[in-house]
Amino acid sequence: MLKEKVEKILVEQIGKESYSSNLYLSMASWAECNGFPGVAEWMYAQADEERMHMLKIVGYINERGGKAIIP
Repeated sequence: MLKEKVEKILVEQIGKESYSSNLYLSMASWAECNGFPGVAEWMYAQADEERMHMLKIVGYINERGGKAIIP
């Protein structure tokens, strides 16, 4: 069982990872629409990486009896 303080910090990190993923996604879309396919590809990969971080934290919280909250 996770301590409440640890769970709260991890839930905050979920929000940060989600924000980062969406930020990279928006930059990737802009790059793709403005003729920068290489930059877009890299940004999409970064968006996926941040999302994977988020999913790992969600799984960690849930597996330990906590409740992951997705913003």
